[in-house]
Amino acid sequence: MEDNERSELLQMSKLQLMDTVSFCDRFPNIDLSYEVMDHDSIRAGKDVILQVTLERDMKERTEVGPVDAPRYPKSIEEGWWLVVGDMKTNQLLTIKRVSLLRNAKVKLNFTAPMEPGRKTCTLYFMCDS
Repeated sequence: MEDNERSELLQMSKLQLMDTVSFCDRFPNIDLSYEVMDHDSIRAGKDVILQVTLERDMKERTEVGPVDAPRYPKSIEEGWWLVVGDMKTNQLLTIKRVSLLRNAKVKLNFTAPMEPGRKTCTLYFMCDS
């Protein structure tokens, strides 16, 4: 949006608008892709390996810096978690803490459910801040 159009829509003071723009510029833009390794050979009760690739769009920035949390009493660095779960059974299959600067490749290991058949799992990527 153009500045005047954004100002009219949001109806904020200049200071509030500058804070909002600053926050949006720092908001992490991270692309996530994944691959189930050897997906043709997965069997009930056997190990599953999920390879996750993460890439952060840094724009003009050279470093990540602390989290934008003005009401938090001290400066904190972002922390990331990859979580795989089965929504139907409300079961956690694996969880792993991830450090992410620009990019990362992470392998997640978990055991396939014991019941044979097609299963759907959900992969979550969450920031702890």
